[in-house]
Amino acid sequence: MKMLSRILCVCNDINKSQMLFDKAAQIAKEQNTTLTFLFVVEKTLFELPVYETEETSTKTIKNILEAQAKETGLENTVIFVYENDTVGRVMLELEREHNSLVITPYEEKITKALVLILNTPILVLKKTKAAYENILVALDNTRVEEYCLPLVQNLFKESKIHLLQDAQYFFYPLTDPFLSSGMIPYDTIQEMVEEEEVIASQRSHFDHFCKAHGLEGTFKLGTQSINEGIMEMSKQYASDLLVILSTEETLLDMAIKNILPLHENDIFVCKEK
Repeated sequence: MKMLSRILCVCNDINKSQMLFDKAAQIAKEQNTTLTFLFVVEKTLFELPVYETEETSTKTIKNILEAQAKETGLENTVIFVYENDTVGRVMLELEREHNSLVITPYEEKITKALVLILNTPILVLKKTKAAYENILVALDNTRVEEYCLPLVQNLFKESKIHLLQDAQYFFYPLTDPFLSSGMIPYDTIQEMVEEEEVIASQRSHFDHFCKAHGLEGTFKLGTQSINEGIMEMSKQYASDLLVILSTEETLLDMAIKNILPLHENDIFVCKEK
């Protein structure tokens, strides 16, 4: 099944473009798809003092990118070079073309904005490698089997996948005795029992999910923050790719912005709609 229609590469730093081309070319060839390369010169991030005029600099950048594309075996790649507004230009390109994957090198502010705003799966490159050996997949909902998990398995067929679910990913509304009307007795023990029952049910469901998909997994009751727990598990599992499969506006989804700058290796984010 062809899961990728087209890949959109997004870059702001010419020193990272070859790394991006190499990874995108690998995936494009494996998936038998094409790609668009979008380079945006953000004046606040990236200057080219060597070049005297804006016209010369953009032309020079495009020439460099075209040479890199040819060397990588991607002669038919569409290359655009613009100035400023990376996020806006990415959004326009995604509307214009049906791209099913975005790949980008990590740039703190821009990457964070892209990950938070995009619904399209995005692969963020930090210490990219030709093949990932151990992939840690943090998920907060088993709905990921509808699209995101199959996409990960399709993209990284040779990698070992380990699933992670933390009870902290779920929100448990607790009664506040100071805000209650006083009409209903506040029963802390009862709420603790109910929460334990919910967690037990989630653990059982997660174990069944792992077994059904033939994958190893860890369900934990984290005592740290979500991002600290994921970082610790990533080191413990020696993962070279962290995958976050979240549902929009969940606690795991909200933790992504904290994880991005902390994790040393590549990160793949896919939000199940």
